[in-house]
Amino acid sequence: MWLVIICLCLAHICSISRGPRWLFYLTKPIPAALLTILVVNSPSTVYPDYTRYIALGLAISVMGDIFLMLPTDKFRQGLICFLVAQVSYGYAFLTRINSFEPLWLPIMFASVGVIVFLLLLPNMGKDKWFVGSYFVGILFMACNATLAWFNVTTPLTSMAMIAAYIFIMSDLVLAIDRFRSSSAFSRHVVMFTYYTAQSLFALSVIWAA
Repeated sequence: MWLVIICLCLAHICSISRGPRWLFYLTKPIPAALLTILVVNSPSTVYPDYTRYIALGLAISVMGDIFLMLPTDKFRQGLICFLVAQVSYGYAFLTRINSFEPLWLPIMFASVGVIVFLLLLPNMGKDKWFVGSYFVGILFMACNATLAWFNVTTPLTSMAMIAAYIFIMSDLVLAIDRFRSSSAFSRHVVMFTYYTAQSLFALSVIWAA
């Protein structure tokens, strides 16, 4: 299954600039769908809530992938899907947190989020409320992943935290491409980092099973 997922991810990344379009549309949502199946079929008896929330986040990501790949601009609908996915991931990591220390960590994430949001704000237009809400969601996810790692440093929490930061990198490149300046390879970077983050989220469940 993993070989199929890797091949589909590479095929989609190549099809961004080379086509054909049918391959682009076919391959974009399937990796997240297959990762969902892998997680559902590898339930953790130790962390059942963690498994459910990760699986839910991956499943909703499939819907977000479909919205964002449509020829018509469905950016807001896709963003809402990924907001729900980030909240689901955030709750998954919340189940691994016993203590919310250090207290400076949420403040740091919030401060960085505000700075990045203000830098992008002049070009957001009417999307600002959707983007702002998404910022809250992904920072909630990343902060919880980091707190879980601070609580107990294990391969599971380390992998989840790395995945959270890679996801932020993916979304930051996407935001810069959409609201600041576009580049020829930005979408390739977005999808490579996106697939990497989602795969690590799935692996954090499979390895814990």
